[in-house]
Amino acid sequence: MTEVGEVLELWRYPVSSLGGERVDSIEVSAAGIDGDRRFALIDPETGLPASPERDPRWRPALFLSSRSATIDPVSPLPEIQFPDGLSLRLDDESLPEGLADHFGFAVSIGRYHDSEDDTSMFRTVVNRYVPSALHLLTTASLENLASVAAIAEADRRRFRPSLLVACPERDLFLENNWIGQRLQVGSVRANVVEGAKRCGMTLVAQPGLVEQPEILRNILRHNKRTLGVYCDITWTGTINVGDTVHIEL
Repeated sequence: MTEVGEVLELWRYPVSSLGGERVDSIEVSAAGIDGDRRFALIDPETGLPASPERDPRWRPALFLSSRSATIDPVSPLPEIQFPDGLSLRLDDESLPEGLADHFGFAVSIGRYHDSEDDTSMFRTVVNRYVPSALHLLTTASLENLASVAAIAEADRRRFRPSLLVACPERDLFLENNWIGQRLQVGSVRANVVEGAKRCGMTLVAQPGLVEQPEILRNILRHNKRTLGVYCDITWTGTINVGDTVHIEL
């Protein structure tokens, strides 16, 4: 196998559509990263998960973030952090009111049907898309996107990767060449199955990021609407920041 880079950042997103948490290590099962995207914001009337990429009323979700519990580290329930710095665990009685104030309408918490957490207190919902076990993005692709879009930086936070891989290669959408190949990172092995399709969420404003229409416009123009890749897990294990990444080319 050929070494192609090393893990620069690892991210976990406990609640879908919200910002995530940057971590030093992740445990990866066949279903994906432990604790990743197990919960969703939902409309309590319809039971449908938030869809900020389609419905503008859900766009304020981008200004919330989710993280593993710090109030009670023993609990499996994550917290939602609001723009003012307030953090509330998912079972906090004041969370519905806080979410309603933030969005301007009633919001509940749902649990995805494939979640392994013992969270029967939450309504079970069906994911609006088939989630990938592992989402990988390289610095080479970000640098190339910034170059073709003539912008200073393509910030990785717009794309919600699980792994950001630092590569010596530059000025190309590097991971396109990995589709159909086998990957090893840390003790985890995976198959790179497809490019990550991008939507309008990549260009909208987020905390610390202004709206940039040229982001999606140039992904469409130069890389067939994809940036980064999705992977299926063939050997479970642990990934740490600094682990080398190998591809069987």
